[in-house]
Amino acid sequence: MAALQAGAQAPEFSLATHTGATLALSGFRGRRTVVAYLPFAFTGG
Repeated sequence: MAALQAGAQAPEFSLATHTGATLALSGFRGRRTVVAYLPFAFTGG
């Protein structure tokens, strides 16, 4: 998969939160949304 360009639409995805709930990008449709990835602390990676 190629990297996204600034302003491009992100592909649909869903993931599990730290509480076990499922979060889907489509749930934020119509709202400005920032997606950030932070690696889990102390994982050594």
